[in-house]
Amino acid sequence: MKRTHIVWFVVILTAALGPAALRMLTWGKPRVHNEETAMVQAGEVLFKHEWQPNDPLANGGDGLGPVFNATSCKACHKQGGLGGGGGLEFNVTTFTVRSPNPDEKPREGVVHSDAVASQFTETMSLIAAGLPAISTPSLEQLVRLAGRASNHCLADTFPRGVHFSQRNTPALFGAKLIDEIPDRDIIANERLQRMKWGLPAKNSEDLPVGRAMRFGDGRVGRFGWKAQTASLSDFVQAACANELGLGNPGQAQPKPLGKPDYRPPSLDLTQVQCDQITAFVASLPRPVERLPLEDAARDMVIAGKKLFNTVGCAECHTPDLGGIVGLYSDLLLHRMGPDLEGGGTYNDPPIPFPDAKPGDPATPGEWRTPPLWGVADSAPYLHDGRAATLEEAITMHAGQGKSASAKFNVLPKGEREQLIAFLKTLKAP
Repeated sequence: MKRTHIVWFVVILTAALGPAALRMLTWGKPRVHNEETAMVQAGEVLFKHEWQPNDPLANGGDGLGPVFNATSCKACHKQGGLGGGGGLEFNVTTFTVRSPNPDEKPREGVVHSDAVASQFTETMSLIAAGLPAISTPSLEQLVRLAGRASNHCLADTFPRGVHFSQRNTPALFGAKLIDEIPDRDIIANERLQRMKWGLPAKNSEDLPVGRAMRFGDGRVGRFGWKAQTASLSDFVQAACANELGLGNPGQAQPKPLGKPDYRPPSLDLTQVQCDQITAFVASLPRPVERLPLEDAARDMVIAGKKLFNTVGCAECHTPDLGGIVGLYSDLLLHRMGPDLEGGGTYNDPPIPFPDAKPGDPATPGEWRTPPLWGVADSAPYLHDGRAATLEEAITMHAGQGKSASAKFNVLPKGEREQLIAFLKTLKAP
C-alpha cells in the first residue's frame, strides 16, 4: 500500500510540474539584439565617414558644408580613443554681438573654420567691420591669457558689444549614462546645494551653488559647455549640423555668414541616420578609475582623493550622480568669474512650448561642470582648452570655484601632487 502511495505521489507531482519543467528545458538563450547591434555598426560607419560636398550618403542634400569645422566626427573626437576629446587645433570659434538696445536679442553663432568654396568662407570681418579676415583664429588671438605673452591678441580691438570665444572638443565616453540620469536627480542636487549654503541669491558669485539649465518643454540640460542640450540625440544632431554642415530633422545646417540666403536642396541626414550615430555614441564605454598597483603610488592616490573632497572640488564635481558612480559632475551651471567668460551659442536653443517658462539662458560666465571621468586623457582643460595641465585648470578656477582653487594653491607641494595623482587615475576607457 505504501509503495502505491509513493507511485501516485510521483505521478501527480510530474503532472503538476511537468509543463513548467518542459518550458524551462526548452527556453532558448536570450535573444541577441541584432537590430541594436546593426544600429551601432551603421552609426560607427557614419561617425568615421569622411563627408564630401554632395556626398552620396547625404540623401540628395548638399552634403558637407557649405560651411563646416571638420569633415568627419572622428577627426575631432579621437583623444584617448575613438569618441574622445580633441586638442586646441579643433577648437570651435563662437561670437556674440550685443546691441546697445537692451531689448534687442544678441546675434550669436559660429565662425566656421572651413567652407566648400571661397564664396562661403566665414571670417571675423563678417562679424564686425575692421576685424581681420581670419577664419581660424588661435586662442591667444581671442583671449589675453595671464602669463602668456602675445603680440597678436585681438581682444582689445573688438568693437563694443562684440565678443569671441572658443569651445574645446568634449569627450563622448559614457554619454549614454549621462543621458539616462533622471532630471529629478539633477534638480534635487541643485536644491541640496542651495540648502547647504543657506539659500543664497541666485546670482551669487562666490558660493559653489549651481543651477540646472531648464528648457520650456520641462527638460533639463546636461550636454554641452553651457548645458544647452537636454539629450544625447539632440546633442548628436546639433553637432552634425554645426560641425559638418549636415542638416537633419532635429537641427538645420547653419547659414553661411556671407550668404545668409543660401538654401540647401534638402536635409542631408535622415532621422534613422541620426539615430544610428546616436546609438554608436551611446555604445561608447564609460571612463574608468585605475588605481596604481604599487603600494606607495596607491597610497598617494587615496590621499589625493581625500584632499579632492577636503579642498572643496567635490562641491561641484560631485563624485556620484543619478546612480552613476565616478562621474565627478553635478551637471549644473556655475559662475566661474570674468576671466573665464565666453559667449556665443554652439546651436540654437530649443523652441519653448506655448506658455512655458524656461529658465534664464546661461550667462557668459556660467559653465556646466564638466564630468572629470576620463580627465587624465582629455587635455587641454577648461571650456576653451586654455589650461594645458590639471594644476593650471584648478588654479584658473574663479567665481564659484575660487574657494576650492585657493585651498588647493596653499596646499604643500606634496599634497598638491597627491590630488593631481588622484585625477590622473580617471582614465579614458
